[in-house]
Amino acid sequence: MGQFILPKDIPLDQYPKPEVFLTEGKRIAEAAEAQGIIMRVMGPLALHYYFPEQIDLYAKLERLGDRYFTDIDFATYGKTRKHLAKFMESVGYECDLQTMALSGHSRHIYFGGPVPMIDVFIDKLDYCHEVNYNGRLEADPWSVSLADILLQKLQIWEINHKDLVDIEYLFTVADFGEDDNKKVNVGYIARRFADDWGFWYTATTNLDRAKAHVGNVAILTDEQKAKIVRIANEVRARIDQEPKTRKWEKRAKKGASKPWYNTGFSDW
Repeated sequence: MGQFILPKDIPLDQYPKPEVFLTEGKRIAEAAEAQGIIMRVMGPLALHYYFPEQIDLYAKLERLGDRYFTDIDFATYGKTRKHLAKFMESVGYECDLQTMALSGHSRHIYFGGPVPMIDVFIDKLDYCHEVNYNGRLEADPWSVSLADILLQKLQIWEINHKDLVDIEYLFTVADFGEDDNKKVNVGYIARRFADDWGFWYTATTNLDRAKAHVGNVAILTDEQKAKIVRIANEVRARIDQEPKTRKWEKRAKKGASKPWYNTGFSDW
């Protein structure tokens, strides 16, 4: 059994190059699928897969640090959970037993392969608000859907600069529509919020925050900033257009006077 070392504790001169992460994410996703396990990349790596021609802008936004990528985040389905550790062993990774003991039902961490850390989220990402992957992971061969990438950012109540930059980057380079075919499925997002006032409130607040924040991002042109504001307004309009459920209406009456997001989680 090897020893799990956090990416930040690995000296820079020994740290894998970004190309290693990019190759490894696809290798694992494809090898998993060959064994009947659906694994899809989340986070910055997924954005690199979707928008290879626009990655220069992402780098200029200084979204990533000296190590560029720190790990690979995957989403997978719980129905294949029992096969996950054996599969990851077959592609060169060991399971972190401490994480397995604490949260093995919802999250696994693997180490010891070409990249220092693989973080696997099972069925959902559940921090401030739940991003559920049920039936959602087959839209792209390597990555979670663009809608789910956006939801992962919009669900953060105490949002920071890097997460706002991710939203702004997505609004600059992505197409938006009503399906998941290489575009952000705004219809799916609107329907997700229509039954969940808390998620709706956090997400629409973050759309406003992005519009305010973008004025301070010097690397973006005036044209790009205007596009980000326009897309944010269009996404909000589509969300507002979706009929809300009785559950949403009932919760809306209480508003923010009652806690509307989960605070019992560690940073992601």
